[in-house]
Amino acid sequence: MVLSGFPRLPLRAVLFADGVFARLEGKTAQGVLRHSTVLESVAVVDRLHPSGSTASVVPGTDVPVVPSLEAALPYGPEALVVAMTESDHVEVVDGAARHAPRPPGDLPAFWWEQIATAVRNGLHVISCLHLPLRHTEFAGKTAHGQQLVDVRRPHDELPKYSGRLRRTRARLVHVAGSDCVVGKRTVALQLHREARARGIDAGYVGTGQTCLLAGCTEGAIIDRTPVFQAAGLVEHLVLRADPRHDLLIIKGQASVLHPAFGGLATAILQGSQPDAVVFVHDPRRTHRYHWEHVPVGEPRSEIRTVEELGGAPVVAVATRGRDSVARLRPLGLPVVDVLDGDGTAALMDVLGPVLTP
Repeated sequence: MVLSGFPRLPLRAVLFADGVFARLEGKTAQGVLRHSTVLESVAVVDRLHPSGSTASVVPGTDVPVVPSLEAALPYGPEALVVAMTESDHVEVVDGAARHAPRPPGDLPAFWWEQIATAVRNGLHVISCLHLPLRHTEFAGKTAHGQQLVDVRRPHDELPKYSGRLRRTRARLVHVAGSDCVVGKRTVALQLHREARARGIDAGYVGTGQTCLLAGCTEGAIIDRTPVFQAAGLVEHLVLRADPRHDLLIIKGQASVLHPAFGGLATAILQGSQPDAVVFVHDPRRTHRYHWEHVPVGEPRSEIRTVEELGGAPVVAVATRGRDSVARLRPLGLPVVDVLDGDGTAALMDVLGPVLTP
């Protein structure tokens, strides 16, 4: 796994989410803060966040939000986690923050300064950037034992999809969705936590950067894999995790109907060979995340497509907010908000029959 080279986990980490912690682009920092078992968040760096605490963004947490890594050093971090990519960058124009993505490797000066500060102070740097830090000037400035970890690196093994291999132990739940950044990972990790709380031997197969930083049974950055090998890699990860668990949960990426990322989403869905699917949808979203000219697919149509492509039933729908739950009930499936009350428990109850072969 991405942090397997460290002799002791969790690492005390500062999460760099400059300008985005409270936005959708802050999903990696939010996910690590809420769910990680391999990183202990001691501070978040965000110069635009109006509060000194994470509580307003991730209820139930109270980690300090500071304007720089220097201000976080008194909290005793061991690592700086660059919990965003170049495409998550925001800028302030006329007093308002707006999304202003940069191409890979084009880092703002403040980002370079924060990484340099981490290296100078002996911190490990765990980076979600598209730019590989191991190929930059920082690689020659680390001390003995100090690590630069590029999270978004390709997986070492890229086997072909076979479709013939079958799991021998685990049942598998796939979490699909209608768009990017719609809540799939939160649903998957909440389910994983609930299953383990019930005494179910559950594992998690990660497919993206936040999943790897949260701590998963097996995982890879699937979008760094050639499309014709993506399903094979997912099949490989699932089969490696299968003998160790009774239940596996895997999160898809984007949406099978997304014009840019549908191939990736389909590869993960078909490579995982699920027994059941949970579909995540935000009925308030009319157009795709950062693709404002492309409408979101109609949920009934996409649910049917997911079932046809994955060969497994969609057994429930997850969303965010009680109004959204009410709006989606006409779909005729159980609808839950996993962050509202007993929503995760209710979803786990729906999945109960999946655990019985």
